[in-house]
Amino acid sequence: MFGIKPKVYVMPVGSTTSPDVLSDYEGMLNSLKKLNAELVFGSPLNDEVSIIQRAEEVRKVGFDAAVLLSLHGFTGHLHALFLDVLGLPAAIWTLPVRYSLPTAASAVGYLRERGLKVRLVHGPPTDVGVIRSIEQFVKVASVINKLSSVRVGVIGGIIPPMVASHYDRTILKDRFGVDVVRIPVNDVTKAYNEVSDDEVSNKFREVSSKYSVEAPEEGVKKALKFYLATRKLQESLRLDAVALECYTELFQTFNVNPCLGYVDDVIVGCEGEVLNAVGLLIARWLSGREALISDPFSVSRDGVLTFMHCAAPASIAESQSKVHIMLSEPPSIIKFRIPVVHCRPEIPLTEVTIFRIYGKLIDKIHVVHGNVVSYDVGKALQINVRIDNPSGFIENVVGNHYVLAFGDIRDELKLVSDWLGMEYLET
Repeated sequence: MFGIKPKVYVMPVGSTTSPDVLSDYEGMLNSLKKLNAELVFGSPLNDEVSIIQRAEEVRKVGFDAAVLLSLHGFTGHLHALFLDVLGLPAAIWTLPVRYSLPTAASAVGYLRERGLKVRLVHGPPTDVGVIRSIEQFVKVASVINKLSSVRVGVIGGIIPPMVASHYDRTILKDRFGVDVVRIPVNDVTKAYNEVSDDEVSNKFREVSSKYSVEAPEEGVKKALKFYLATRKLQESLRLDAVALECYTELFQTFNVNPCLGYVDDVIVGCEGEVLNAVGLLIARWLSGREALISDPFSVSRDGVLTFMHCAAPASIAESQSKVHIMLSEPPSIIKFRIPVVHCRPEIPLTEVTIFRIYGKLIDKIHVVHGNVVSYDVGKALQINVRIDNPSGFIENVVGNHYVLAFGDIRDELKLVSDWLGMEYLET
């Protein structure tokens, strides 16, 4: 639902005049059509002039990655030339015949020294493992490409206890390509006042028709009005996500929690968390599902890591009937005792990848794998996850919020980390 479809150019390198080469080539094309990607197939080329011309043409289109088919030997220079001109990440598919592997290996050695991201895959035309490897590679290439145009809006700041959540926006831009857009509270107030009663009523009817609304209508409408105001700002500023200060300035100004945008699966960086907002986007694109932010609350002796948080995106639930719009109290440490409205989906009992991007230079990622064993949506959104190495988590935990992504995306996160020059730590 939330995954991405990479745009990929397929470049066969070599001559297909020989029947055996033609047969392998056609088999590779048939297998590639199973990729979850938007594919453009080029015709085979086997000379330098044509290769350069093709690369220059393809470079103008805006692909995420390329897949080169190494049909036979004595073509390493053509692989290198094409990708040198194109400048895109590429997977090179080699065959166990006709010196396909050694000629491509020479190109890979050259291209990696030039700083290009290249993955060499090896197997016959029907090898499903090759297709999985290519799909993972081009997906990550697309994620990295999309990050370079991401804009995260920030309303408010980071509360004083969250000392590990500060970041340098210049470093964030340099490493990830992400822009941070500051939104003054006055702009939020203006947008809030411009939301009409009809807009709020219509949204309330929509939410009530889809989800289990268990909070008073007045409170839900108040929180929806704030969400509609921030949505207008997101649309006008072309934002991919928004980081919202919660229980301080916004809470006091509007007397609502600011995150009911979860009913529409808006990417929200809770309590001003910009880096976790970026993490949520990465998780969404890699897994094809919405992710959530939560607080690691406790770890039991038998390896259950308990997360506690206020809310999460609605689409995490397996059906709309399992989404609860609930009235609750703020955490006890918050001095303002105004009842707030939260979106709490029932959590699937499934595999999860837990991670946090961190570091003074935003150059580290801590990753944990686990399985959801139970949940509770009562007083808070509680999620219990069994992990393999609880002591390792405690020794390496680096913040009060982690991203929980559904499915196992560890291999993809390793590749993202490698491309972005980040240290990958898994416990």
